[in-house]
Amino acid sequence: MKQDNRTSAPRGTVGSAADLDVPTEVDVIVVGSGASGMAAALSAAAKGADVLVLESERLVGGTSAISGGAIWVPNHGYSYKALGTSDSREQGRIYLLGEGRDETLDPKIVDAFLDTAPQVAHFIEERTGLRWIPVAWPDYTSDIRGASNFRALFPAPFAPDGLGEDAALVRPPKKSGMARNPLPLWLMNGIQRVWLGGYALMGALLEGALDLGVEVRTDTRVTRLINSAGQVTGVEIDGPRGDATVSARQGVILASGGFEGSSDLTSKYLGGEFGVQVSVQGHLGDAVQMATDVGADLVGMDQAWWMPGIQVPGEELDGRPISRLVQGERALPHTIMVNRLGERFGNEAASYNDLGALMRTPDPETGEMVNETAWMIFDEYYHDRYAFLGAQPGGQYPPNVESAPTLEALARKCGIDPAGLARTVREFNPEAAKGRDPWFGRGTTIFERFFGDHNPFLGRLSWNSWSPRLAGRSRDLLAKVIGPIAGFVMAYFSKSRRGDLMRRFLVRPLATIMRPALKNPASGALGPVDRPPYYAVKVQASAIGTLGGPRTDEKGRVLDLAGDPIEGLYAAGNVGGAATLGFYGGAGGTIVLGVVFGFLAGEDAANRPV
Repeated sequence: MKQDNRTSAPRGTVGSAADLDVPTEVDVIVVGSGASGMAAALSAAAKGADVLVLESERLVGGTSAISGGAIWVPNHGYSYKALGTSDSREQGRIYLLGEGRDETLDPKIVDAFLDTAPQVAHFIEERTGLRWIPVAWPDYTSDIRGASNFRALFPAPFAPDGLGEDAALVRPPKKSGMARNPLPLWLMNGIQRVWLGGYALMGALLEGALDLGVEVRTDTRVTRLINSAGQVTGVEIDGPRGDATVSARQGVILASGGFEGSSDLTSKYLGGEFGVQVSVQGHLGDAVQMATDVGADLVGMDQAWWMPGIQVPGEELDGRPISRLVQGERALPHTIMVNRLGERFGNEAASYNDLGALMRTPDPETGEMVNETAWMIFDEYYHDRYAFLGAQPGGQYPPNVESAPTLEALARKCGIDPAGLARTVREFNPEAAKGRDPWFGRGTTIFERFFGDHNPFLGRLSWNSWSPRLAGRSRDLLAKVIGPIAGFVMAYFSKSRRGDLMRRFLVRPLATIMRPALKNPASGALGPVDRPPYYAVKVQASAIGTLGGPRTDEKGRVLDLAGDPIEGLYAAGNVGGAATLGFYGGAGGTIVLGVVFGFLAGEDAANRPV
């Protein structure tokens, strides 16, 4: 096995293949530069491998860079005393294999994940400038055996100074639609000098990989795997300088994302293409075809990490419309979601993955996805109290939000059955006023109540309660005042690489703020829609990534139709593995699968004999 000999190696380079040469032979090739790809590159390089990352798009980071950047890690071990909690590997296993998943999931893969996830979290801290901040955040299926409220690790603010000019090649964040969040994100609005969320995660991973000599080339699409005598030995690429071949002495790791951007593949496997996109472009399923061509077995092709999206007119990413995620705003009171018949079809406060899957479920009789396009309906109470789509409480909404003095008039504007909507609201309101939902059980789990409207510290005396508009303006002003100071302090912590100081500074205050939300009442998630005027915004089913692709084992090795590893070929993240077959453990549940199995794939590839 090679030793880590990269600490004194020349720093790697990142840039377009139009400007920088692409090596013709390396130890390990990684296809894709999201979290799974960069974790694989970091892991292989730390073992002494010569690593090349190939990215089809102009910027590094993929969808990971525009995400919250969290990872979901059972038994992570960070700051349990400050959080007032504990966890264990066994509790994580009970949770993952509950509800019959012990009959469908591969226990070797589950065990590899549970053993490796805490190790990877610490590995990233050791090899990069990133530090993790554990917070109170319920598992998405929060009321089953083994669930926890403290498994999410969010990236601490990251100072990108060490990247220099290369910082411009990391994909920046996009706008969020979150209206109200127990995590005081509003404090971050004025912070300067540091990166946050997925931007911080990908900046740190890139910096760490470059420090170990990893070469990263963008604008370079991999078109074919080179298969020699049953072993993958390299790739063919289509770059700015034309077609070329790159050889891999020890392995090729596919980490290029899913196929949610492919009309052909989504129509073939998922019942139709998505009306809106919430992930970055470039996820066209190339890896699925390439892996199939070398005999890989496929798994999970009918699954995705589902997400409802709202398209705000004019919002684009890389010249293509990009939709905002619809998350906590659905769990606030005085709102419901209906289909074109004016009927509720599920629990609006459920996790985005569960609700998005429901929206894409075909009717058993007609086969039509009647809930694929829905409408979020709310009233003046909601408008007056909550920020939404960038508008402060009581503010002016973007033009995609319809309004009308009556529910019937609103329904006619939106193409919803007026009688159906009026009937739904008439039946919903009396029960909602009592904090009950006898149809779908909204507000009955910790996760559903977590994002609700509740003010545990001052109750009705809080600004959020008696003057939401003043509270919103005050938060904006406070963020502007303390942002520069907080940014300076956090940049110092980040550059000093003192994770203990960063956690000491942030974990206990955040836990004090967020823990009370775990005890929110059901009434915080329910309320009648009864105060005119009424509002509606179109919500469409999408996915932050598909998860189907080549079947892999517990080391990230791609398996053939007989269940045997294809020599030299690995896959990690949304392109393959499908480690939990679509079960979304909690905040960061997708990224963590990518970094864990990317890490394992990189390590195994680096250990293969040349």
